[in-house]
Amino acid sequence: MSHPLGSLDAAFWALESAHAPMHLGALALFGPGADPRPARLAGVLAERATTLPALRRRVVQSWLPHRGPRWEDDPAFDPSAHIHVHEEPGADLPTQVADLMARPLDRGRPPWEFHLLLPGRADQGFALLAKLHHAAVDGLRAVELGIRLVDEWQSAPPPRPRRPRPVPPAPPLWSRLADEGRKALGAAELAAEVVRAIRPLPSPLEAAPGAPRRVVLPTLPLEQVQRIRRAAGGTVHDVVLAAVAGALRAQLPDPRDLRVLVPVSQRSRAGGAVTGNQLSGYLVTLPCGEPDPLRRLARVSADMAEHKRRGPKRGAGAMALLTDRAPAASMRLAAPWLRPTAPLLFDALVTTVPLPDVPLTLAGAPLTAVHPLPPLPLGHGLGIAVSSYRGALNLGLYGSVDVAAIGEALHRELSLLEQALGPEPVTTPASG
Repeated sequence: MSHPLGSLDAAFWALESAHAPMHLGALALFGPGADPRPARLAGVLAERATTLPALRRRVVQSWLPHRGPRWEDDPAFDPSAHIHVHEEPGADLPTQVADLMARPLDRGRPPWEFHLLLPGRADQGFALLAKLHHAAVDGLRAVELGIRLVDEWQSAPPPRPRRPRPVPPAPPLWSRLADEGRKALGAAELAAEVVRAIRPLPSPLEAAPGAPRRVVLPTLPLEQVQRIRRAAGGTVHDVVLAAVAGALRAQLPDPRDLRVLVPVSQRSRAGGAVTGNQLSGYLVTLPCGEPDPLRRLARVSADMAEHKRRGPKRGAGAMALLTDRAPAASMRLAAPWLRPTAPLLFDALVTTVPLPDVPLTLAGAPLTAVHPLPPLPLGHGLGIAVSSYRGALNLGLYGSVDVAAIGEALHRELSLLEQALGPEPVTTPASG
């Protein structure tokens, strides 16, 4: 099987460098219950990975400059070569994860790795760090692949084959020309918005190439966030962004508003068969210069509401759509100029990865939490990813700034928001 990478996928592949690997990460925590032998756990993962075609593909770059990269099945595919076991009793888990996330994937093989992190005692469970290149998956695709590894998927009935959709007749030439003209005009307008969004000032979160990166894995009570959302309005994501704004405000020597990229999936429910990344995004202002926590939340909610009103295909945050309109082959030539530009547009990435809120197991061990970890573009010192699972918001903070202090401050910011809102009103059922 062979097919070309889409333009956005080719961009993620070309933008990678030794100091800025472009893979997504997810740290899954499992409680006791599985066969504790490392070989048994690794064997289960290898057996199930073999059944997933997406994990067999590698990227092949043509020597012809006008040809873009292609996905091809690896004839020497061996899943066990991608699965690594780490038995380090007493090891600091976030430090282990940070070290593994900083290592680029092997670009000559299918771009993924699984790392089993075993604490040395069966009654402590284990952790699984999955690394998948962003050229191969977006957040939703990564979740789909992860679900196909768990026990519940193995015992479920096979999914029904998709019926091929009828191919509509080709539109007339005049219609195709008009459509291409509208696309070109839209691309020009989007490019102008991206250029206008470029900021001359350096980001206070900018990181030097090669700066050491750290990982923090905070967990926030979902019920506390929901109480704040019910009292103040907005969404759970708005509350998280407002808490992030307050936590960053406490770390900045000269607090000022920052800008974060919030990715938005463009993958429709009906388009499950579409491969490659389907992404847009919002450039959201974090009001770190605002001292009042409730006003911070109100400003974040208003900004997000305005972005949603305009839609994910408008605004400078939709730059991924602009990239997707360029030829895939051009990404190899454009990459050296594009790599250092991310800090000119936004200060940090804040993304949400949806998970099914149902009990899941791997080799009999119950899944207790998933902490997603975002890629860090060159020059960025902070990325934040959030997932909700079984009543908790699990975060992955990854970067070269003081992520430990930011993680601790998130709890304080939620408490400040609750205090400012006052007690939640109690509703009593009507009598009669």
